[in-house]
Amino acid sequence: KNTSMDLRLYKRIQLFTHAERLVNDVAEELKDGDFSVFMRLGTDVKSNFYEYEVPLHLTAPGKYNTHNTNDQYAVWPEANFMDVKLSLFTDIKKERNRAKHDESQQVGNTTLYTGYDPDHRANRVSVLGNPSLSDVRVVMIGVRNNSSKEKSGEVWVNELKVTDFDQDGGWAAKGNVNLALSDVATVNFGGHIETVGFGNVDQNLSSRRMDDYKQYNVATSIELGKLFPEKTQVSIPFYYAYSKETYDPKYNPLDTDMELKDALDATGSKAERDSIENIAVTKVTQTNFSVSNARVGIATRRHPMPYDPANFSFTYSHAHQHTTGETTVFENRDNWRGALDYSWTPIYKAWEPFKKWKNKSKWLDILKRFGLNWLPQNIAFNTEMTRDYYELQERDMETLMSGAAGVDSKLPLTFSEQFLWNREFSINWDLTKNLHMNFQSATHAQIEEPYTPVNK
Repeated sequence: KNTSMDLRLYKRIQLFTHAERLVNDVAEELKDGDFSVFMRLGTDVKSNFYEYEVPLHLTAPGKYNTHNTNDQYAVWPEANFMDVKLSLFTDIKKERNRAKHDESQQVGNTTLYTGYDPDHRANRVSVLGNPSLSDVRVVMIGVRNNSSKEKSGEVWVNELKVTDFDQDGGWAAKGNVNLALSDVATVNFGGHIETVGFGNVDQNLSSRRMDDYKQYNVATSIELGKLFPEKTQVSIPFYYAYSKETYDPKYNPLDTDMELKDALDATGSKAERDSIENIAVTKVTQTNFSVSNARVGIATRRHPMPYDPANFSFTYSHAHQHTTGETTVFENRDNWRGALDYSWTPIYKAWEPFKKWKNKSKWLDILKRFGLNWLPQNIAFNTEMTRDYYELQERDMETLMSGAAGVDSKLPLTFSEQFLWNREFSINWDLTKNLHMNFQSATHAQIEEPYTPVNK
């Protein structure tokens, strides 16, 4: 049967089986154990599957009462009942994987590896290839002839089912701490954790968290200008933030029905352990640093001059994000921004040459109200440089999942970069009370960089 199931949320799979001789088998050639029923679960039924096999006990011919317990067990013998712990399949695969390190055993993924159920020593459990209980696409039930002769019989199977939900719950917690140091600085600490199995009350089991999520962050804002004498009027708003997130999955992404801790314990060296951990655990680290609108507020009294320090302000920021995970060797995002702003707003009185005329003629009143602004109201200039850089090194998952060792499967690096330089100039000048002039100019330029990864 073709299907699509994730059996990791269950603990057992069960199947009832009945076997009997054919009516014309007068010589009773079919004996107990001549037939066995097997079940295969996997991606396919030829090269990637788990198998569980139970030797069959025959039910003697006769009439049985459906409502009699003894008769029920006679028709459906307990010895034929397939009650399989799903952990047996992963256990046999772990045993096979450990045996692969021993060259004398000549064990590999392409040969059927078989063991026995410790609770039912007559029942066999096997693995071939690299199946996973997280992605069962095929279920096959078959009958095997264990004798050396051709034999016939009648076999019934009934009520294939999975039972015992894995109801292990998880927990979550979140906390924040805020500190204020007068008007100099503020510091914020935060943390968030959710463990495997955590979910909302209305969520089903398959929707609950399948990894341990941990996140912490720290952010601080400091007015560095407070470190200077007050008369200097220095203002340097400083901001820094750091955060880290980790997603630690319950299952090994390279072998999705094996718990990660078991995969790490089964490694043969520290290098192999670190390699699996780097692939399995997703980590996201972010840092942000900025100095916004730093300035020295010293200006000439009454009549601000164009060279006053208060007319200038400076801004710089850098944001960085680094990600590693299952499909990503590394992913880096960087953004740099630097800006210099200039703004001069002079204070002066308009030149009114005819204001003192005493002639009361209404025709000359126009001249009396005439005023000429000999300086502009505002002159502003801004220059800003922005650089973005992105690079992504992906894993060759096809080669990695195939288990090929010693193969250089490095994929090409993906990257993009952009370097911009924008400049703006504006002047606002009201020549008279009714004559206004405004001029704006903008230059947007892109700085060409070599088309090659240059993360500097």
